[in-house]
Amino acid sequence: MRILYLHRTQGEEPESIHIREIIEALTALGHEVKVVGPAKLQNSGAISHASKLARIKRAMPRFIFELMQIAYNAVAYREVALAIKQFRPAFVYERYALFGFSGVWAARRAGVPLVLEVNTPYAYAWARYYGLKLKSLARFIEQAVLRKADGIITVTEVQKRFLQETYVPGKRVVVCQNAIDPEKFYSELPPDQKIVEQLDKPIGGIVVGFVGTMNRWQGIPGFKQVIPLVLQQNDSVRFLFVGDGEYRKELEDYVVDSGFAHAVVFAGRRAHSQIPSLVSAMDVTVLLNSNDYGSPMKIFEYWAMGKAVIAPKVAPVEEVMQHGINGIVIERGDCQALAQAIIELAQDPQTRVRLGSVGRDYVLSQHTWKKNAEAILHEVEHISMNAKKGK
Repeated sequence: MRILYLHRTQGEEPESIHIREIIEALTALGHEVKVVGPAKLQNSGAISHASKLARIKRAMPRFIFELMQIAYNAVAYREVALAIKQFRPAFVYERYALFGFSGVWAARRAGVPLVLEVNTPYAYAWARYYGLKLKSLARFIEQAVLRKADGIITVTEVQKRFLQETYVPGKRVVVCQNAIDPEKFYSELPPDQKIVEQLDKPIGGIVVGFVGTMNRWQGIPGFKQVIPLVLQQNDSVRFLFVGDGEYRKELEDYVVDSGFAHAVVFAGRRAHSQIPSLVSAMDVTVLLNSNDYGSPMKIFEYWAMGKAVIAPKVAPVEEVMQHGINGIVIERGDCQALAQAIIELAQDPQTRVRLGSVGRDYVLSQHTWKKNAEAILHEVEHISMNAKKGK
């Protein structure tokens, strides 16, 4: 089967991981995938260098940038329409982007089914976190695109409910949470000595690790409370932060100024291919906070490596994590609770192994990219059957 995959990402974190893994999974199932997008995907993902688009976005007035995003549809439409004509796909699979309507437009005109993957309800999320200037127009376009798509894939049950209640009442929405490739993430993988030696200081003892973008909704500033609380109780604990973002420097400066530099390592941005080896060096993996609708990829990757996970009590996490069974759930942003959970797990290797083992079994049985690709193909079959019935 020929599949045309559309995206508008510039390889920013963590979008390119998700895109690349889905493409690889569909290809592994024997399908031919052609990709149409503004940039070549990089093997970097959640810790990639800031893209050219990201730098432009920061420098440009938001109103002008939003107008540019809308105008880009004219360019994208020509590319998509030509790709459909030349490649003749069985269906189009598009990763939804803010103000993006060229894919639905081209697919409808060509009479080709389109499945829309919605990782974020951008008109809602960006208005909340960044302050959209064209808020009403963004909502109008988002609703129109969702209603015209033949199928919708989203990443959490809570986001499915939001989409159905806000944009597409009564419409079928399929949930495919984030996932892992078991050939890249496996618990027996030892830390890569070359990668570990690249860190700015030796790391040993009980290692508490975080992987991801160190931004506003990950709770990074809270570690200024967590680190001293843990080290006061157990000075053998070490913290390893992998990634970069707006709050990295603030936390790094605090660690140095407060005298904790010996116990904290900042690995910085790393290629996604290095993440398994770095997670392998961790004993406890953490997430202090997360947003209300997204599927935190890091949790699945932590689990795949057989690590004990501490995560916040938000709806997307509670969809996949059972407290005390395959992880430890704390109130979101509760620094004292996170510190206490770290202290307890640092002293209890048996519980760490048990949580990691159950988590790994769970993610391998439920959350692989292959299973997500199969769910996408099943949705296409559903669309095709309904079309034949004249629905």
